[in-house]
Amino acid sequence: MRTPQLLVVALLPTALAAQTECGNGRYTDPSLFDSLHVTPAVPFGLNTGVNGQPQTLYMDVYEPAGDTLSERPVVLVAFGGSFVAGTRADVAAICQAFAHRGFVAVAPDYRVGFFFPNATTTQQAVLRGAHDMRACVRYLRKTVAEDGNPYGIDVDRIIVGGVSAGAISAIHATYLDQPGEVPAVLVPDSAALGGIEGHSGSPGYSSEVLACYSYSGAIGDTTWIVPGDPPLVSLHEDGDGVVPCHTQEVSVFGIPTGLVASGSADIHRRAETIGLEHCFLLYPGNGHVGYFNSDPVVAENFVADFLAKVVCDQPAGCGLQAASVPEGVATAPLVVYPNPGNGRITITLAHRTTLELLDATGRFVAHFPGIAGEQTVDLGVQPGTYLLRDRQQPGSFIRLVVQQP
Repeated sequence: MRTPQLLVVALLPTALAAQTECGNGRYTDPSLFDSLHVTPAVPFGLNTGVNGQPQTLYMDVYEPAGDTLSERPVVLVAFGGSFVAGTRADVAAICQAFAHRGFVAVAPDYRVGFFFPNATTTQQAVLRGAHDMRACVRYLRKTVAEDGNPYGIDVDRIIVGGVSAGAISAIHATYLDQPGEVPAVLVPDSAALGGIEGHSGSPGYSSEVLACYSYSGAIGDTTWIVPGDPPLVSLHEDGDGVVPCHTQEVSVFGIPTGLVASGSADIHRRAETIGLEHCFLLYPGNGHVGYFNSDPVVAENFVADFLAKVVCDQPAGCGLQAASVPEGVATAPLVVYPNPGNGRITITLAHRTTLELLDATGRFVAHFPGIAGEQTVDLGVQPGTYLLRDRQQPGSFIRLVVQQP
């Protein structure tokens, strides 16, 4: 984002205050605070949902209990689910990890629901996500200005990010910040949708953020990232088949969209070219957010340490880092066949987990244990389109088509 000179001057006292609070493990120690205070389902916005009906947007707020600091950096954590499914509960563990370090963590809703993927509908889904995240940022500033700062946040240190589709929403909320950057296919509807800011709530407040982080996200065009924009920290697998790590056509549940996007590798190259402060941890393999299984502590620390430096006004950039997967840990994605089929499927997994089945609207249908290796399961559902996901990798789905026997 383009930061006006006056804003830079206004931020100087905040930077000085941040330096005095830092150290002694604040923002870096994963167990700095033993317990947390959670405020669930706070309404922050309202907009038209994917189904055409009004949808209230909620957020869950995670705070370190017993913290005496009155103005703390806040981190938004958006869930994954290919813009079709997912809930705030999916990122509870990530929010808790941030709050234990001394951040205030917020898990916001953004509008999801079934749509037939193509270039237009997919870009509309991304814009909905970005609009809703911007509304949440604006609402947080509103709570300070009008409600007496109930969550004890510093409005000059708001960070956005997320997992998979949530990361994509955060990246676009951060870097798609000029009217001329709106994709051409959306320009005719741009005014009605609210332009860059959207109509999801709290107009009149700024949606600018201090930094962005991405667990396997992407952007529609890397040139939207320009010198002076907020710093970025990213993680991604090199051969990710769900959200591309490089620049290629995007598929949603295996359906080609005709839409080309750039993942973390090419975002990193853009950041290097323009001198943007950034860190990028590149994993081998073709999984999707598989590092939450193979390398969870390293992945979590990589992001938190970067953000700790940013909120403490310290140099944070580290460029490209190569991650190594511990020996014996598989990162292969969930494999299912036959698909399409009659509902009796064979599943291959690299680890024990819980599998969840959702219908095409994202409604929960069933869950069952997944074992390491191969297993056969009779889903026992009616013909239709379903989504199967590994609970340990909530942003990664397989689209299942169940036909008549």
